[in-house]
Amino acid sequence: MRRLVLLSGAVLCVAGLGFAPLLPVSIELKALLAAAWLALCGREWQALWQGYARSGGLRIAAGGHVERQCRDGTWQPARLRAGSLVLSRLAWLRIESRDMRPYAELVRGDCRESEEWRRLQVIWRHVGAV
Repeated sequence: MRRLVLLSGAVLCVAGLGFAPLLPVSIELKALLAAAWLALCGREWQALWQGYARSGGLRIAAGGHVERQCRDGTWQPARLRAGSLVLSRLAWLRIESRDMRPYAELVRGDCRESEEWRRLQVIWRHVGAV
């Protein structure tokens, strides 16, 4: 799933550049907007890349407490940020940790097959709105 997120982010960044020539502004402003778009996309893509490189698994407790597994196997506290979304088969989790920039994880599961996935949905419904 991480590869899919990184690949789609890169493709959509390049695709977004295709809209710059269509803007009804001067060519200088188009170039400036295209450069700003590339900078913002690059910053987000880099945050995802670094988050994936520095993180392993996630643990989410019943009270909404989140821990992120570091590559060395230790667990650090983290939190789910606003904008996270948990559906019946897919979740987009925006994660924030003290020692790194926020990033997001695309996670799949099935609430009909997994009691843990259903529990995540219930937790997010109650804790995520706060």
